[in-house]
Amino acid sequence: MSSFLLPDIRTLNHFLVQYSPERLVAGIDAIYSARNHLTCRFSVVAGDRFFLVVAGEAARDRLAFSARLVNYLRGQQIPVTPCLADHSGHHVTNYGESPALLFQLPEGQAPKQPNPSICHEIGTFLGRMHASTQDFSEQHSNPRSLIWLDLAAQEVIDQLSAGDAALLKEQLIRFRRTAEAGPVLPSGPLIGSLFADQLIFRGAQLQAMTGFFFACTDWLLLDVAQAVNEWCCNQQGELDRQLTSALLDAYAAERPFTTVENQYWQDILCFSATRFWISRLLNSLLPEHSDTLSVKRDPAEYKEKLRRRIVGYIPLPD
Repeated sequence: MSSFLLPDIRTLNHFLVQYSPERLVAGIDAIYSARNHLTCRFSVVAGDRFFLVVAGEAARDRLAFSARLVNYLRGQQIPVTPCLADHSGHHVTNYGESPALLFQLPEGQAPKQPNPSICHEIGTFLGRMHASTQDFSEQHSNPRSLIWLDLAAQEVIDQLSAGDAALLKEQLIRFRRTAEAGPVLPSGPLIGSLFADQLIFRGAQLQAMTGFFFACTDWLLLDVAQAVNEWCCNQQGELDRQLTSALLDAYAAERPFTTVENQYWQDILCFSATRFWISRLLNSLLPEHSDTLSVKRDPAEYKEKLRRRIVGYIPLPD
């Protein structure tokens, strides 16, 4: 578990000296503090906006992988925010004693509510990204793999109700069977997460994706499942057919799904929901910060989404 210095204007100004001493922070928009990473969205006096990602020392190599992936995607004309280099040309810098990446944001804002247009844009982006990275030869293991989930489950399971503990154990058994089956699923670089604060829209058009703090190499379907679970649900956690179809059809127009991917689609949807349920449970064990800008994410949201995926899902398009 890592302990991060909570950002304020003073600490951010000190951090920015590595990039440009002329930049002075005007205000902080939002902070999200988790066990193994921290994000902060802020603006400077000149009006530019930035997204800071801070991780534990063990993630330094992964952040370097993320920076190289972002640079590759920009070369492929994929709309991702630039990862800034410091005065020495390093993309991975230090925030306090922790490795960090700094992204500059374009004009626009995060979407507030999903709709078919937003889901179509997300699907198109993901499909284009996955289709364009087949020649990206670098790899990095998934920090949120089944091994991680096994270890995380051991930490939280005694604090769960009997029903929730049984649900988690059942899913762990399911995912082990999936992994042991060794399905031949398309793999490549992943974003690893697609939350609202990582998306910049102007109107109905996606301007850029930012963050990349869980970038890694794994089954491409994991990115798709996380996007669907995050953006295509109603308030009860059920998949909305119109939203889901908008995202999946747009993705398939850029990178068609395989028959094997459809076979394992429900398993991957459940794995993704379980992964975010448990990671949020771990984060809920952190001490509360009095900072009102801190973002809170409810573990129950993804627990309910998991329950809904177990009993029903929408297949991938042919």
